[in-house]
Amino acid sequence: MPKNTFFRLDELKREELANRAMQLFVDHLYEDISMKMVLDSLSMHPGTFYRYFEDKDDLYCHLIRKVMQKRAAFFNTRNEDSLSRFFLTGLLGNVNGALTEPLNELEIKLTETFLHIPESILLKVYLEVLKGQSFPLIKDVLRRMRIEGDLRPDIDDDLISFMFESMQFNLIMFFREFDIKDAKLQQKISRYFTDFMGHGLLEDHKYAEMVRDFKKAKE
Repeated sequence: MPKNTFFRLDELKREELANRAMQLFVDHLYEDISMKMVLDSLSMHPGTFYRYFEDKDDLYCHLIRKVMQKRAAFFNTRNEDSLSRFFLTGLLGNVNGALTEPLNELEIKLTETFLHIPESILLKVYLEVLKGQSFPLIKDVLRRMRIEGDLRPDIDDDLISFMFESMQFNLIMFFREFDIKDAKLQQKISRYFTDFMGHGLLEDHKYAEMVRDFKKAKE
């Protein structure tokens, strides 16, 4: 987490630094980025950098937190978005190229670095940044689905919310383990898990409706 001194900076200055840092992490492998490269990209003296951040990992985690909070805020204000659509976007962006989120191109590319960063950093990001971020959002979607009569009555909201949140991380690990880099294949696999979960969560009529909607959207 950045230090308080960073948040005392003007918002425009923070945004400028974030964009410069994102470009650096997008353009280079994480392990190849030296502190000199970080300082050069931010046009910053070492003493100034360490007044704002603990280290390179802290900077990267801040960028990921910022991007994921932006996405979560977007979904939290769109009542028409279903749990399945939120999960499909997951950590890696758009669904079948459709505009489903507010992230710009650079921010989306930053989330794609999950496929390449060292495993220790990925775990750090999940445990210290992402864990708990989507949990309340997913619970709220489940609540709305229950009110609308779409959710099976025996569903435990806490368990399902935890499963969806952790499954996003596990999918990233699966893609990395089997070197799955093709975006369409990633989406197909994510869709498989969504369908699998949806079939157990939704009332039969709602699941059939969801399948029909996805087929129409794909045409």
